[in-house]
Amino acid sequence: MAGETVKTAAVCLRIVPWSRTSHIVQWLTPAGKVTTVVKGAVRPKSLFLGQYDLNYTCEIVYYAHGRGDLHALREAAPLDRRDALRGDYRALALAGYFRANVADHAPQGPEAAEWLRLLTTSLDALAARGGDRADAAFFVGRLLAFEREVLKLAGLLPEIAFEDGAATLRGERSIPVPAAVARCLARPLDEKKMEILLDAARVFGVFYAFHLDSALDARRSVLKVIS
Repeated sequence: MAGETVKTAAVCLRIVPWSRTSHIVQWLTPAGKVTTVVKGAVRPKSLFLGQYDLNYTCEIVYYAHGRGDLHALREAAPLDRRDALRGDYRALALAGYFRANVADHAPQGPEAAEWLRLLTTSLDALAARGGDRADAAFFVGRLLAFEREVLKLAGLLPEIAFEDGAATLRGERSIPVPAAVARCLARPLDEKKMEILLDAARVFGVFYAFHLDSALDARRSVLKVIS
């Protein structure tokens, strides 16, 4: 791929200023993460103005340099802006958590396509409710559903065993949990009680702490915002 021009769909993960007028933009594509430099991105007459932003799905064209991981963005056109996310601060905060999580853990190569699917469907679900005053249970349920899929894609999803009316999460460590919490972990979008959702969030927090190199402070902050 080095020395070639690549055209692909991608979700905008991160935007960092590179100079007074340029950006460095990280994308998630079906083949993995791609980092591009966008020269003159914020100049008044730039062709890139309004063509990409956080949470956008875009069609991008970039030149893959033979050396290094920073490529030159040639074109960007929005396919889905998800403007509704801007109408609800909780949806926007959770979308940021989704992007950061994927940016930290998504692999390079063909397996990235499943991570792109997860991010796209998760952002779409939030955008569908953006500005709709969804209750806290909706957002916490969405967080848990996303984290469940992350653990599954990473091969870390715990087995849930029910024995004699009790539930146990089995992995490298066995964690006894109430049956209602275990059911919530299996199907988080079906749960409406905040107490159970938050208990389930604490359980997944244990797995994130022990198995994934995650920013748990950021997770706690997002949970506080959405609940």
